[in-house]
Amino acid sequence: MTISSFGAGVRLALATTREHKMRSFLTVLGVIIGTGAVIGVGSIIAGLDGAITGLIRSFGPETIIVSKTTAMGHATREERARRPLSLENARAIEARCPSVQHVSPYLFPPNGIHSARYGGNDIYNVQLGGTEEGYAAGGTTMKFGRFFTDTENTHHMPVVVVGEDVARQLLPNQDPVGKRISVDGHGSAGRLAAGPG
Repeated sequence: MTISSFGAGVRLALATTREHKMRSFLTVLGVIIGTGAVIGVGSIIAGLDGAITGLIRSFGPETIIVSKTTAMGHATREERARRPLSLENARAIEARCPSVQHVSPYLFPPNGIHSARYGGNDIYNVQLGGTEEGYAAGGTTMKFGRFFTDTENTHHMPVVVVGEDVARQLLPNQDPVGKRISVDGHGSAGRLAAGPG
């Protein structure tokens, strides 16, 4: 290919682009949309992978989760027929398995829309769960304050550990430690745990 033929090809391409502006625009737009879609899907997949990996890694390599069913909401008939796990099951594991360092039962409240309130701020569809102080031994990182203690658990004191997202919505730009929030109409002293909430 000579320089003159290359120059002629470039001139022909530019002339075609000028004469067919709409076709050229649509071609460029298609390339931009296609490239953007590939980059967007790749970013979403990478983000989900990082989030799931981080969640699993936060449990630690020595953590075992025991539940009645293998997947929430998609239990088989055999799994639904199993007896529910109880606090006595957790106590039996703790007593009879010397290699288990911490046992932390986790209770989900009945289905429904749960809410939290502080001052004039309300949030709905809050994910609630009840546990014991041993849950923090699994690697819970506190951003402010501390996790509740065995004494607070034993005496059923109104203490709550709230996730970072909940604290950001209920108490924007405030230290949540010691604040009284209302969860489903019941008052509690707030403590903040880092992580999703």
